Amino acid sequence: MTRVGTLGFVLLVWFMAGTAVAGDKATSLREAQAAIEANLKTSEGKAFDERMGAEFSARHMDPLRKCKAAGNPLENFWMLLRLDQNGAVKEVLLYPETKLGVCAREAYAKDKFPPPPHDDYWEGVYLQLAK
Repeated sequence: MTRVGTLGFVLLVWFMAGTAVAGDKATSLREAQAAIEANLKTSEGKAFDERMGAEFSARHMDPLRKCKAAGNPLENFWMLLRLDQNGAVKEVLLYPETKLGVCAREAYAKDKFPPPPHDDYWEGVYLQLAK
């Protein structure tokens, strides 16, 4: 096994151990997208989506600013957030995984948003950062 291969294997094992310890199975992008689409079909989901858009741009841009200042290029991407009933982030998925998004993911994983309509709620935020 090459040095890079060994490092990749160690990181994979470390990631899998972290997931197992957390007790949550990672959600696929397809599952998250389906949940978001279902949420947006309800009046509560539409209202929450509008509220999140305003809230995100007003109060949750700091991690992105810090990552941009660290030299990460501005690229458009989706951030998919699984929220608990109180608005605490339980999972963050990125599509595509940009350098900026990966840099900011940890900060968003510790963030808190407005309480969603129900527990285990998926919300999508499109970050159009590049022209």
